Amino acid sequence: MMNLMLRKPIILFLALLMGFSTYAQDEKTAASLYNEGLALLKAKDYAGGLPILEAALEKATADGDEKIIGLAKKNGAIAASNLGNAKKKAGALDEALALYNKGIEWRPEYASNYRGLAAVSEAKGDAISAIKQYIKAGDITEASGKEKKAAKLYKKARNMVGKIYQAKDYAKAIEAGKAFLSIRENAEVAYYICRANTESVADEEAITYADKAIALSGDTVDDKYYVAKAKAYEKMGKNAEAVDAYKLVTGEKYKAQAEGKIKLLGGK
Repeated sequence: MMNLMLRKPIILFLALLMGFSTYAQDEKTAASLYNEGLALLKAKDYAGGLPILEAALEKATADGDEKIIGLAKKNGAIAASNLGNAKKKAGALDEALALYNKGIEWRPEYASNYRGLAAVSEAKGDAISAIKQYIKAGDITEASGKEKKAAKLYKKARNMVGKIYQAKDYAKAIEAGKAFLSIRENAEVAYYICRANTESVADEEAITYADKAIALSGDTVDDKYYVAKAKAYEKMGKNAEAVDAYKLVTGEKYKAQAEGKIKLLGGK
C-alpha cells in the first residue's frame, strides 16, 4: 500500500492537471468564437450571436488576428442592424440607437445602420439628425450602385423638410433645410427654405434660396420656384421685382395666378 504521505502530493498534482485541462478546453480561440457567433446569425438569433461576435472581436484584437477582426466587424454590423430593428419595432429606441451606433463604429460603409439611426432619430423628434443620417445612408447606397434605393433615402430626408414646412414650423423648416443643403444640393429643399422665410421673417434670404432652387433646376425650372420668388418680393414690398418674377411663369398651372398678380401689382 502506497504511503499516505506520498499519495497526497500525487492526488494534488492530478487535481491541478485536470483543472488545467478543463481550462484549456474552455479557452476558445477567436476563430471558434467567430464561427459560433456566425452560426447563430445564420439562424437569425441576433441577440445570441452578437455578444459572441463581440467576444471574438475582443479576442482577435488581443491576438492581432486581422482576418477575424475584419469578419467579426463585418458580420457584427449586420447583427447590430437586425437587432436594432427589432428593438426599434418594440419601442426600445435608446437600445436600438446604441446598437446602430455600434454597427456604424464597426463598419462605417454599411448603410443599414445609418438608415436605422435615421428612423430612430425621426421617431425621437430629432429631425436634423434624421435628415443627415438618411442622406448618409443614401450616399453609401448610391456609391454601391443602388441608385433607386439611394433616391428613396434622399426623398425621405427631403420630405422631412417639407413636412416641417407644412406644419408651419418655419424656423425649424429653415434649420432643417439648411442642414440638408449643407450636405447635398436639392432644388425642392431650397424652395422650402424660401417659402418658410417668406412666411416668417421675409428678407433677402428668401430670394437667395429661390434663386438657388431655380439654378439647381437646370433647363426645366418648376414655375412654383418663380412664384415663390415673386411672393417673397411681394411680401417685402418690392412690387416691381415681384412683377418681373411673375412674368417668368409660363406653364398653365400658375399662369392665371401670375397674370392676376401682375395686374394687381401695376405691371404690364
